[in-house]
Amino acid sequence: MNILIVDDHQLIRSGLRDLLHNKYSDIATSEADKGSVALNLIDEQSFDLAIVDLFLPGEAAFVFIRKLCDKRPELPVLVLSASEDNAHIRKCIDLGACGFVMKSAPQADLIKAIDITLAGGVYIPVDLTQQDSAGKQPALNLADVTSTLTDRQLEILCMVAEGKTNKEIARQCQVSDNTIKVHVSAILKSLNLSNRTQIGILGQKLGLVNTAQQQLSSRH
Repeated sequence: MNILIVDDHQLIRSGLRDLLHNKYSDIATSEADKGSVALNLIDEQSFDLAIVDLFLPGEAAFVFIRKLCDKRPELPVLVLSASEDNAHIRKCIDLGACGFVMKSAPQADLIKAIDITLAGGVYIPVDLTQQDSAGKQPALNLADVTSTLTDRQLEILCMVAEGKTNKEIARQCQVSDNTIKVHVSAILKSLNLSNRTQIGILGQKLGLVNTAQQQLSSRH
C-alpha cells in the first residue's frame, strides 16, 4: 500500500508517517510540502490514498483539492485540516474528496477514516452527519429510496455513496458527465436532498457502499 502525505508542516508529515507505519504493515509513504510537488509525484507513482491538507502555500482555498481529484479521479483523497467549518467539509466532498478529518479529532477517527476510504467509502465527521440529520435531510429508509428512484438513479446514488466522482460514474455507466449531473440533480430533487454530501451521508446510513448491484438485484 502506497500513501501520499501532503502538508506544508514537516511535523504533521512525520507524525502521520509514523502513525501509518505503526498501524499498517507493508506500507510505503511519500511526502510533499506543496501542491505542485504532490501533482508531480502522482505522475511518477501509483498511490492507494492521498492524505492532504486543505490550505497549502501558493494555492487558493480548495484549488489543490480540485486539481488532485480532477487529475486522478480514481485516487481516494482524504482531507486532514485544522478547519472545523462544515461548509469547508461539504465543499471538499463536493469536489470529489472521499473524506474529511479535523486535525483536532482523536487519532482513532483518522484511522477509521483511512480504513473507510481505502475500502471505497466516504468518511464524514459525525458532527456534520448529526447536523444534517437534524436539519434539512429527511429521515429516509431503504424502502423509501428504492421505491422512489429508478434503477439507474439507485445505481448512481450507490456510486456517489461509494465516493465516486461524476467523471468516474460517467465512465463506468458509459454516458456523458452531463448525463450523470442530470441524474444526480434528479436524485436530489426526488429525495428532497440539498447536495452530494447528503447523498453520501444517506448512503452511509443505509449501508449502500459497494452494494449497487445487490440493491438492483433485489428489485428484480
